[in-house]
Amino acid sequence: MREKLKEIFLKSNHQFISGEELSQQMQISRTAIWKQIEELKKEGYQFEAVRKKGYRLLNEPDDISSEIIQRECHTKIFGSNVVYFKSIDSTQTKAHELARQGAKHGTIVIANEQTNGKGRLGRSWFSNEGKGIWMSILLRPSFSYNEAPQITLFASIILTNALRSLYGIDIRIKWPNDLYFEKKKIAGILTEMHGEQDQIHYLIIGIGLNTHKTKYPLELKQKAGSLEEFINQNPRRIEILCKFLEQFEKKYELFHQKGFAPFFDEYNQLLLKKGTPIVVTQSTSFIYGQIYGVDENGYLIVKKENGEMIKVVSGDITI
Repeated sequence: MREKLKEIFLKSNHQFISGEELSQQMQISRTAIWKQIEELKKEGYQFEAVRKKGYRLLNEPDDISSEIIQRECHTKIFGSNVVYFKSIDSTQTKAHELARQGAKHGTIVIANEQTNGKGRLGRSWFSNEGKGIWMSILLRPSFSYNEAPQITLFASIILTNALRSLYGIDIRIKWPNDLYFEKKKIAGILTEMHGEQDQIHYLIIGIGLNTHKTKYPLELKQKAGSLEEFINQNPRRIEILCKFLEQFEKKYELFHQKGFAPFFDEYNQLLLKKGTPIVVTQSTSFIYGQIYGVDENGYLIVKKENGEMIKVVSGDITI
């Protein structure tokens, strides 16, 4: 019942709705309407009540429901179909399930909390309730299987620039998929695909962004950070989400047609710790050297200790 009332107010564009109209739509008494509004106030919703005019929604909490996304984000494809969960094990797992059932290109799976969020290399992603953006985007591209990993780098650029433009902080990308501010990781991007060597059936981009301060597990305290720690304001998740989706949609077609090449200069400008000593961990070996940059394919160029330049296709970097 409360969810239906919430939906009515979210679609009202902050206009007054009379108690009689609400009573008719909800098929409950005006007293019951008042009680439900009081409960919504406890959730953080703010209302104005005026005699003979009714109720008007002034502000909603930092919510990311499908109704709010479709109302606030000015996109045609990414966000036209939103599947929202208050809590779910993993948006990535659900996106795969929906993709197999035929969900359309641009479908977004988003949650207020993940109980078993997925990170890169089989790691978990800590996704506390209301403290971040936990989202997966379904793509059905026509580019080649070999180009698919580059979408991670493309999404990293879009998210980094969205956060920089909103908050003016010097966020950097740790190759290939993590966003850092100073020494703290604030976001990660995970790309998974299903297909064959000559055809991608679908591709899922998972995004985890820490927006608000939270109590991290002991093993993450020194590594993880949130936007709220570094900016002089309370971040709004819907504002960040819309900024990202709008820019992603605007530039996706160029990526789809020409791949990573038009973006690799920009990625290099945002790359974390160029010239810094690193260790690249691969399945059975280690590479010691310095970050030189990335090439047009998104491969990491490393200058080894002996001066040799090599390209790294995959691996885990320690700075």
